[in-house]
Amino acid sequence: MDGNSQEYGRPRRPNAETVSYLNGLPIDERLATEQVRSYVDSFLKNNDADNTSSEPAEFPALVNATHVALSSVFNEIASLACEEIPAQQIETLVRIACRYSATAKRVVFASLSGYWVFLSTHRFGSHVAQTVLRCAVAECEVNLDEFDDKQDECEGKMVIDDSYGNILQENTSSVPDLILQVFEELKPFAKDLTVHVCGTHVLRTALCILAGVEFVDAFEQPNSNKQDGAANEWESGVLAATRRGKLKDKKKKKKKRKPDSDDGSSSENKATVMKRMNMIADCQTTDFQNNADVVLKEMVQILSLSDSTKNVQSPGELQQRTCHPSGGPLLVQIVRLLSYRDGSNQKSKKQDKDSADRRLGILPNEPKYSSKSDAEAFVHKLLCWDANIPVEGDDAKQPHAGDIIYGLSGEPRGSIILETIFRSCPDEFHNELCIVGGFYDEATLKEYIYHGVSNFVVQALLNSVRNRNQANKMVKCLCPIIEDGSLLQPKKHRGSPDEQVLDDSGDKKNIQRMGIVWRAVEMCSNHGSSQDQEQLIHALMRGFASISTADDEAAKTDSDGKRQKKRSKSKGLSAKDCIPHLLGLKASSDDNEAYSSGERLTLNAAGARTIYHIFQFTERLRSDWVNGFLNLYGTNDLVKIANDGLGSRCIMDGLLDGPAKELASKSLYSKLFSRLPFLSAERVGHHVVMKLFRALPYDDKAAMSAELSHSLNRLGSNAMGRSVMASCAVKEYLEGENAWKEALAKQRINEEWLKDILGEDGGSGDEADGKKSRKKRRKD
Repeated sequence: MDGNSQEYGRPRRPNAETVSYLNGLPIDERLATEQVRSYVDSFLKNNDADNTSSEPAEFPALVNATHVALSSVFNEIASLACEEIPAQQIETLVRIACRYSATAKRVVFASLSGYWVFLSTHRFGSHVAQTVLRCAVAECEVNLDEFDDKQDECEGKMVIDDSYGNILQENTSSVPDLILQVFEELKPFAKDLTVHVCGTHVLRTALCILAGVEFVDAFEQPNSNKQDGAANEWESGVLAATRRGKLKDKKKKKKKRKPDSDDGSSSENKATVMKRMNMIADCQTTDFQNNADVVLKEMVQILSLSDSTKNVQSPGELQQRTCHPSGGPLLVQIVRLLSYRDGSNQKSKKQDKDSADRRLGILPNEPKYSSKSDAEAFVHKLLCWDANIPVEGDDAKQPHAGDIIYGLSGEPRGSIILETIFRSCPDEFHNELCIVGGFYDEATLKEYIYHGVSNFVVQALLNSVRNRNQANKMVKCLCPIIEDGSLLQPKKHRGSPDEQVLDDSGDKKNIQRMGIVWRAVEMCSNHGSSQDQEQLIHALMRGFASISTADDEAAKTDSDGKRQKKRSKSKGLSAKDCIPHLLGLKASSDDNEAYSSGERLTLNAAGARTIYHIFQFTERLRSDWVNGFLNLYGTNDLVKIANDGLGSRCIMDGLLDGPAKELASKSLYSKLFSRLPFLSAERVGHHVVMKLFRALPYDDKAAMSAELSHSLNRLGSNAMGRSVMASCAVKEYLEGENAWKEALAKQRINEEWLKDILGEDGGSGDEADGKKSRKKRRKD
C-alpha cells in the first residue's frame, strides 16, 4: 500500500474508558434472539381479538441495550474495530442490530465511512468490515422498527428514535448510497487490496454484494437445518458464517490425519454453489441494480490490470496474481460471479439436471457464460487469449495462451482458476482450451497427470467434457497411460527401481492417480460410446496386470504338482481380480465371521466411484464386473459394504438403482437374506434393504416381507426399522394378501410418478442414446 500516492483515513486509538465499557457489556446474540421471538409470539397472542385487555409484551431488553451501546460508541466504532476484544463485541452488536432493525443498517454503515480502506488491511478490522457489509444488506429476520403493535406509535421505532435520533439527522444517506460510497473508497486501492491477506476477503464480500450472489456449501452438513427463510439464514445458514474473530478454545485437540489427495476426493468436499442473496428491498430496486452493474464492471476492469483497449496484453502481473495466495481466490470468484450473472441472463429452455452427490463425487453444475460476454473477456485477459486467432482442428497458434495454461496448471492457486474456466466456459472454448493446452497430446497429458497439482486440472477437464468427440480423443490418450500401470500402483508397492519414476532431485515419485481413472470412467459413462468404454476397461485390466507382484505373475503350482500357465498381460486381469485392487478390500476367508455395526471399512473412494460408473456401462461390458463382484464377496463382506456410507452409495446403489438391478437384486437377496433384520435397524444399511425390496420381483418381495415380519420387535425399536416396515409393507403382509398387494400398488404408482417428474433414464453411452431416439420416434 505504500506505493499508492493517495491517502486513506486511519482512526485514532480508542478511548480506554470506551474499551472498558464495551468489554463489560453483557451482550449475547442467542439470548437476544430468544427475547425477540418470545416478544413477537407473546405480543401476537396478547393482541388477539379475544385478548384485547391483556397487557402488551415488554420490548426485548437486549435489543434495546444494543441500540443504546451502538449510539454511545458511534464515533469510535472504527477505532474499536482495530482491537481484538472490542472488535468481537462490535461484531455482536452489529449482528443483533441489523438482524432486528432496518434503520440500524444505515447507522453501522455510516460509522465506518472514511475508514474502509484501513479496516480492510487490519487483522481485526477486516472481520468487522465483512460483518458490516454482509449483515447490513441482509433481510431482517424481524424488523422491529415497523412491527405492528396496535399502538399509536411502534415501540421499536421509538427505541430507534431515542438511540439514533441525532445520528440519523446528520447521516441521511440510504443503504444503497452508502454501499456505493464504500466502493468509491476502495476503488483507488483495489489493486493493492487484491494481494493483501485481509483486504482480499473484504473485496470478495463487496463483489458478492454487487453481484447479488453468495457462495454456500454445495453439500449440506449432517443434521444441518435447511437454509430457507431469513430466520434460518441468521441462525444456521450463510449469515451464521459471519461470526468471526471469536476466541479459540485453549483445549488441545487431536490432530486429524490428512486425507489422501491422490484420489481427488478433497475438492468436492469443499465445493460451493452460488445462490441469490436475500437482500433488503432498497437493494433490489432497478436503480441500485443498474448502478451496481456499472460499479462491478469498473472493479473488474481495475482488478484485471488492463487498459481500456481491447488489445491482447503480454503475460505480466495479472498472471502472477492468479498464483498469489490472496489474489488467486479473488480472481476465481470474479470468474464465477460473472459466469453466474451471464448464465442467469440467458433465457434458454434447456436446463441441465443438477444431480450433485457428495458420496459419488458429483459436483453441482456450474453456470456457463456465453461468448462475447464480460466473463469471456475476463477469461481471455487471464490467459492472454487472442480471440482473433482461430483454433482450427488440432492446430494451436495462440502466442501466449499455451504457455500460460501449462504454467497455471502446476500452481496450487493457478490450477483452481483453470478448473473454474473448464467448468464454466462454453463448449467451443472448452475444446479450444484442450487443443492449446496440449491435453489431446499423449506425452503432454502424461506430464500433466504425473504432476502433483496439474493432475487435478486433468480431473476437472474429464469431469467437464461436453460431447462424445471430446471423450473419444481423451480416451485415446488415456488408454496407453493407464495400461502401463503407473497410475494404479499402490503406495506400498513401487516395483523395481528401474520401473519407478524419479523427479528432478532423484527421489521416488508417488504417481498413483486413481482420481484420473475415476474421472475417466465417469466421462465414458456420461459421454463416451460403447467403444470408448470398452477401450478404457481393457486398459484398466491390463494396467492392473502390469503391476501384479512377482509371485502373482510367476507360474503357480497346483495341488497335483502341475504348473499353471502365466497370466497374459495382453488380456489383463479379469474383472473379478480387478475389483479388490479398486476397492482396497480383499474377500474375507471366513464367511461366518461375526460382525458388529461398530466395524468400519476403509474403502478407496476413487475406486468405489469407478466401480459405480462401470456398473452403468452397456450390458455387454458391465456384466462381467457385476458377476465378478457378486461372486467375489460373501455375506459378511456384503453386509459390511451395505453398512458403510461409501460402499452403500457407490456400490450397492450402483447395483440396485442402475441398469443391472434385475440381475444383482436376486443374487444380493440370496446372500443377504439372513442378515436383513440386522441391516434394517442400521442407519446406513436400512437404505440398502429398502432399495433391494423395490428391485426384487413380485414373488421374492413376498418372501422378504415374510422374513422381516418375524422381527417386528427389532424393526420397531428405532426409526430406521420402522421406515423399512413401511417401505416393505411388513404390517400389510400380516394383515393379508389383499392389503399387501394394495400397498405395493400404491408404491408402484408413486415410483412411476417420481420417475416421470425427474426424467430418470438407465444406462449410458449407446444405450442412453438409443432410449432417447426411441422416445423421439414415439413423439413423432
